[in-house]
Amino acid sequence: MKRPDSPSTTEMPPVISVIVPALNEESVIGRCLASLKQQKPPSAHFEVIVVDNGSTDRTREIARSFGGSLSVTVLDRSGVRISALRNLGAAMAKGEFLAFLDADCVAPQHWLRQTVDLLRADDFRIIGAQYRIPANSSWVAKAWYGDLWRMKDGPVSYVPGGDLAISRELFMNLGGFDETIVTSEDTEFCERAAASSVPILAVPSLSVVHLGTPQTLEGFYRKQSWHGINVHRVFLRDIRHSKSRKAMLFAVYMLIGIVVAIAGVCAGAISGRAAEGLAGAAVLLMCPLVLALLASMERKKWNYLLSLTFWRICSAKRLCPSAPPLPPRNPSHPPHRPWWWPPGPRNPARLRAPGGASCSEPPLSR
Repeated sequence: MKRPDSPSTTEMPPVISVIVPALNEESVIGRCLASLKQQKPPSAHFEVIVVDNGSTDRTREIARSFGGSLSVTVLDRSGVRISALRNLGAAMAKGEFLAFLDADCVAPQHWLRQTVDLLRADDFRIIGAQYRIPANSSWVAKAWYGDLWRMKDGPVSYVPGGDLAISRELFMNLGGFDETIVTSEDTEFCERAAASSVPILAVPSLSVVHLGTPQTLEGFYRKQSWHGINVHRVFLRDIRHSKSRKAMLFAVYMLIGIVVAIAGVCAGAISGRAAEGLAGAAVLLMCPLVLALLASMERKKWNYLLSLTFWRICSAKRLCPSAPPLPPRNPSHPPHRPWWWPPGPRNPARLRAPGGASCSEPPLSR
């Protein structure tokens, strides 16, 4: 794949590149690109790169239809994971900064302006926000996601890949997203960045509306299961630096609780006493109930207590192992460089700190 032609000497390069990975998104990508069309900076100040993963619907056609009002480039890269789509978009980007936006997300009008302002003030950091839920969402979406976007404010362990911004130089130095994992690529990327002393900042005003928010119990469970495909793999690959220790401990507790609950039911059936079964159920439910209670206290919404308890139980499913762990990072092996990655040395071991200084960290690897 050829890199798009470079701008002429009289043409100003874009300040920021918006990278939108897509796969069969015809129902939402129009709203996503329309929100970029409404951004306060003139469209000449930014470019949009849609990286399509072999869509069989009208996704590419709809994206190209915005060419008259936006600087849109549509790239084709079939049969790869979302990390590879984002990495390809970053490799082809011309902007000083990168903003990753999922095709089912709608950005507020100030999104790019504020992103550029924040990164110009300090480009040695990752910024973003948790997603907002669409208007008129169901009680399912409100109970679990609700106002999390407002609660996550300041330093955090990660920001979602569908609303993440970073300088292009820093992204390249960190090695991009890990293309060997199916999900949790944003968590892994942020953990790798944090290990190199890169701050990660959640800014609620940068929150985008996630049109793909699950609105049903089945949708919620399916999404949790899908997101959990690689959670434990990322955790086991670098336990010392992982920010998922509490979540993994919760999963272990739930597995033990299930065993205790089953044992209690069996013991109660044999002895004819219900106390054993109730005790096992109490052990299983105690931790999810306590976590739901704390979340309800923080959000000051007690009507969601039972719902949050159920969601906590479901969320344990995403943390249960479903594939063998990734091999541990080997400092002697640099990250794999995709064939479309820009040429030149890439040394994540020496990252530029604020003020132009360098910070030495162990080499990063995928």
